[in-house]
Amino acid sequence: MVEEAREHGPDAVVQRTPESSRPPSRASEKSEESQKSHASQESGNSQGSAHSTMTPADARAIRFVQDKTELWQRINKIGRLAAMPGFCSAVAAFLDNIEADVRAGQPTTVDGAAIGGIIDGFQHRSIQGHRVQYSWYKRHQDKDGFEDALDRVADASADHGQVWSKMGSAIPTEDANVGRGVVLEASVQGRIFDGLLFGLPTWSSSDALAELWRQLSTSYVQGLTGQVTAHSLDGATDSSVLTTLEWPELRTRIESGDADGLVFVVYHATPDPAGGAHVLEPVDSFHVRTQREFDALPKAPSDDAWRGEQRQIDLEQRAALADVYSREEEIDQLDAFVTQLFGKFGANLRFRASTTPHNTRANSALASPRPESPGTAD
Repeated sequence: MVEEAREHGPDAVVQRTPESSRPPSRASEKSEESQKSHASQESGNSQGSAHSTMTPADARAIRFVQDKTELWQRINKIGRLAAMPGFCSAVAAFLDNIEADVRAGQPTTVDGAAIGGIIDGFQHRSIQGHRVQYSWYKRHQDKDGFEDALDRVADASADHGQVWSKMGSAIPTEDANVGRGVVLEASVQGRIFDGLLFGLPTWSSSDALAELWRQLSTSYVQGLTGQVTAHSLDGATDSSVLTTLEWPELRTRIESGDADGLVFVVYHATPDPAGGAHVLEPVDSFHVRTQREFDALPKAPSDDAWRGEQRQIDLEQRAALADVYSREEEIDQLDAFVTQLFGKFGANLRFRASTTPHNTRANSALASPRPESPGTAD
């Protein structure tokens, strides 16, 4: 039940850097240095607000509790998922696994049963967490006809999958929101865990966390149909999760006829003359169906200068993604307002058309309705 999920939260309260000894993490493709820098900043912020004698272990423990609480809050926003006892038990066991890694300061064991239970919950017919955007599910889950709509939206979304490499998920997430597609980090299963390190310095610091993201990535790609779009900074890289994990899975689906192919879009980054964020522009695209075609894709540079620029772009795109999610929250608020309005006034509610003529500027500076008022009601 939902209450069971809430019990675990209060009481207990990305980029990808694969290492040769561990599976890659789909959530994180930024460099090891970037991850450590981010973790160091978080640790410093925690210590700055506490007593000066706080140890690094104390800071990690605090961050673990914060991220654990955030995880349960995200889960509880998906009512059917939070009501699955098996899923909630699996999450609790997984968190115990991660906490052991945090306390030991090194990987311990991998609770495969817990990770399997999490994946099973996400892929349940009533969730389809690998095929549906988190924001869409949260917004519509309590509306009439949701079960029928879920199947239709899942099928349509999986037909327009989006993956990325070395440039963050902001652009593919925005494309997915507009085009009714799906990207892992914004899907139900990806959004719930995205950005949570639980006090660890990097994703690769825990074999359990890396294995979770490997399975999230794999299950996501295995659910895609139609034409998949890949967004990549300057070209393919040999060590990326797109190359080592996602493409092999997608190639298998293409060969079996379950997916149509991959459209590989290459972006170049242009510095902003005004000193703002880099501008990412698509400069070329390639249709890929075979390993030979994938191997022929242009390669991204691998020198230190490019890696430094890529780290900066990663930071900028994380900020851009926060803006995307902020707009989603505004849409949620508007949706809730309109739903409440129609629920209160029912069939008697009508909206008047604007009296301002089209394509005129005379009254463009007049005060507009308040943000909470989507129109003028009779």
